[in-house]
Parts: sequence; structure tokens; C-alpha cells
Amino acid sequence: MENPAFFEQTFENTTFQKTDLLDSEFEQCQFINCSFPNRDLSNVRFIECNFNQIDLSNYTLFKTSFQDCSFDTCKLMGLSFDQCEMFGFNFKAQNSIFDHSSFYKVRLPGFQSQNCSFKDVDFTEAILKNADLKGSDFANAIFDRTELEKADLTSTSNLSLDPEVNSIKQVKIHLEALPGLLTKFSLNIKQ
Repeated sequence: MENPAFFEQTFENTTFQKTDLLDSEFEQCQFINCSFPNRDLSNVRFIECNFNQIDLSNYTLFKTSFQDCSFDTCKLMGLSFDQCEMFGFNFKAQNSIFDHSSFYKVRLPGFQSQNCSFKDVDFTEAILKNADLKGSDFANAIFDRTELEKADLTSTSNLSLDPEVNSIKQVKIHLEALPGLLTKFSLNIKQ
């Protein structure tokens, strides 16, 4: 049986059935306010797809492929992006919520994610070189051996990371965020 493939289609307010998704491929499709069954997108390929107002919170993403996709105003909470298919893995996001997700060892150089929430997200050993993370909230996010060279962290909030453990050469950051780079020293910084 041939795997279902969808090309240049727009799905709005659609509820997919599990059989619609088994080893499916979606290329250059738009998903607007859709829902997927059983919280499982394993082995589904999304290539150059746009997601708008989608809630994928707590979904299983085993071998799910996101290649050059974009998320706008989406809920992507509790996801293990480290379980995704890494070949061609690349997406951008804006105004979306990634709280409680994991990017453990994920390679996302040039990642674009503006005005997003990354509360309690694990970025351990992630590669985010040249990432554009402007205006995002990193409350309780974990940065451990994370590569952030030349990343744009301007206008971020609640950023706390150890510059001795993480690679942050040429990172763009606002002066107000500097105390978050000194947390481990327990300094009492006054303005």
C-alpha cells in the first residue's frame, strides 16, 4: 500500500483520522486550527508546511520530520523534539508556546523563533548558532553545553545561563539580561 501524500493543500478546521496520518507526507500544505488524533504524529513528514493556531501539546513525535516548516500562534508544549527525524530538521516559529519541551542535542542552526515562550525547556547540548530568539521568554529553561554563538537574544526575558558552560561568543543581548549570565555567582546587582 502506498503512503498517502498531500501537496499544496490547505486544511482548515480539519480533524484528521489516524489512518490519514500513517506514514503520510505533507508538502507545502497549510494547517489552520486543525486537530490530530491520539496525540501521535510518529513517522509523518511535513515539508515546507505552515501551521497556524495548532495545538500539538504532548504529542509523540517519534521520527516525525519537520523540514522548513513554520509555526504561528501554536501550542507546542511538552514535546520531545529530540525524537524527531533529524535529517533536514528545520523550522521557525513566532508567537508560539514551547513550554516543558526538550531540544536535547537538537541541531537548529539559524533557528528563528520570535516572541515565543520557552519556559522549563531543556536546551542541553542543543546547537543554536546564529539563532534569532528575540522577544522570547526563557523562565527556568536549561542551557547546558548549548552552542549559542552569534545568536540574537535581544529583548528576551528570564534568561539564565552559565557562560562558562555554554558557548556564547558574539551573542547579541540587552544590558538588562546580563544578570542572568551571572546567576551562579549569587551577585546582588543594583542599578
